[in-house]
Amino acid sequence: MKSTFAAAALVVAGTSMAAAEEGFSWTGSYDGYVVCDHVQDGVPSTFGRAFELHMVQEGDVLHIATGIDDPTIGTGASLYHGQVMASPAGDFTSGFIQSCKPRFPYKELIRIFPASTLAEEFSFSASTVFVSDSLPGSEGALVVESCRWSATRNSSDVPKIQRCEALPTAN
Repeated sequence: MKSTFAAAALVVAGTSMAAAEEGFSWTGSYDGYVVCDHVQDGVPSTFGRAFELHMVQEGDVLHIATGIDDPTIGTGASLYHGQVMASPAGDFTSGFIQSCKPRFPYKELIRIFPASTLAEEFSFSASTVFVSDSLPGSEGALVVESCRWSATRNSSDVPKIQRCEALPTAN
């Protein structure tokens, strides 16, 4: 069963927002691959697929659009937003993202592991949890996925993407 993917998650290694604002930027376009453990109504399977991401960083806020052409789940972009931070020395960055405007109803939270900002070619890896009972072609069936992402930036140009509302705040 094919599933949508999310993008890659960003969990914070820690410091100030100023470090994220003044230093390294996640802005650009990425190519990657995702491998998922997929469980639909208690039946396990696995799958992998290539993906592309387009990111725009504004201060410590990250906006992401994912693209996939898969007739079983529809085409178009799903949108995500999150926060990023840099390590105190600025040599690593990480954070989190969450789905905010998916192509069909699903929830997804993504954590990106600390990634080096010093490498010639910026890349990162992430883990995600995806849950839906509205996967096109399988409506009503509970689908849960645990995925590992790997992506490499292929352009640092600012992509034109739609953005979600601000991150929800804690009460």
